[in-house]
Amino acid sequence: MTSQLQVLNKILNTKDYSFVLLNNLNEHYFYNYKAEFRYIKKHFETYNSVPDKLTFAAAFPDFDIIEVNEPDSYLLEQLVKDYRKSFLATTFNQMRKLIEEDKIDEAVNYFETSSENMKGGTPIHSIDILQDHSRLDKFIERTADRSKYYISTGFKELDNIIGGIDVENENMVIAARTGIGKTNLLIKMAVEGAKQGRHVGLYEGEMTADKVGYRVDTYLGHIDNTGLNRGDGSITAQYKTYLEGLKTGGIKGTLKVLTPAQIGGSATVDTLEAFVKREHLDMLLIDQYSLLEDTSFGKTSWERVGNISKAIKNLQVKYSIPVISVSQMNRTKNEDGEQDTTQIGLADRIGQDATVVLMLDRSSSNKNKEDKENKEKDLLHINIVKSRDGGDNRKLTYKADFNYGRFTYIPENLSAEEAKETYDAYDGDGVF
Repeated sequence: MTSQLQVLNKILNTKDYSFVLLNNLNEHYFYNYKAEFRYIKKHFETYNSVPDKLTFAAAFPDFDIIEVNEPDSYLLEQLVKDYRKSFLATTFNQMRKLIEEDKIDEAVNYFETSSENMKGGTPIHSIDILQDHSRLDKFIERTADRSKYYISTGFKELDNIIGGIDVENENMVIAARTGIGKTNLLIKMAVEGAKQGRHVGLYEGEMTADKVGYRVDTYLGHIDNTGLNRGDGSITAQYKTYLEGLKTGGIKGTLKVLTPAQIGGSATVDTLEAFVKREHLDMLLIDQYSLLEDTSFGKTSWERVGNISKAIKNLQVKYSIPVISVSQMNRTKNEDGEQDTTQIGLADRIGQDATVVLMLDRSSSNKNKEDKENKEKDLLHINIVKSRDGGDNRKLTYKADFNYGRFTYIPENLSAEEAKETYDAYDGDGVF
């Protein structure tokens, strides 16, 4: 007699489906009786009740109806043990086959991702918020040392509004049209995380690792990015001095970069999970949604991006680390001239899953309509269109010099020129 047979009979005898719901079970735990489990599940979902034994026996005449008196705790223990034994045997057999075929990379990937199928079989335990006041201790600790709970975005004014990047519960999205500065903002946040002692991982779907490195150097050392990319010999001495200083310390954390070249193609969320596990990351940044592959094989681009968004959210919850992703915008503004989450390209699901959504835009500080030659879009506008913990519908403006990694905050109602003279940020020169 198998535990699967016992559990199914217990459900039929008691007409109580809660054993499945409360223990987070799925059909994989009833691998010898999948059709029977699906029948009970569908009946419950359709009629909100377990089928009676006569109805069930008519559908499955060869099923053994037995009496079960074992307690639920024993049945769950045996069911999970039985499933895991079978699962491990199947997994190791598949890995052995791949190893024998000299498909070592596939075997490693199979091993790293197969554990996802071990979910379930864990009793659900809720918390009585009205009686459990343990959160008070966390609140007091947060007031004493915010660095344990939040990572700075690198923009003091943005931190003041959204509180910073939550180290356990953040799924932030940065959205903008092409060429506005999404990747620059993402890399700046990656650098800030490393400076604050975090083990940061960045998946870059377009640029090479070297080009990412040059941008990191620009934000850390304020080195001419154009010169780095074009091999300008005049900055060689400055660059060498900076890199030597980087080796000797100053950065508490790490910044690991993963690109398609290193994995032989575009990443999936499973790939990113392996990245998190292998490098022991406590902060993950993704550039960008449209450059990831959907393992759920959605039929449309909307479905594929929606599947990816859901998987990223699940990854963030599973590992309790902040995830910051980049997404395209499908148009500049709505009819009222404002930005909102409906403008995120390809899927509304991205905005729904996000804890914070930052939308970027650019404009010129030059207000002279006739001076078309000096219309460089040097102002970066950060629009906080969603913030779970408060601060949404706020806008911040910075005079941005992406080539040297410098930003000057421009208070509302001040011009860029006035801000230069009146605003003193971080190191006293209006840049950070």
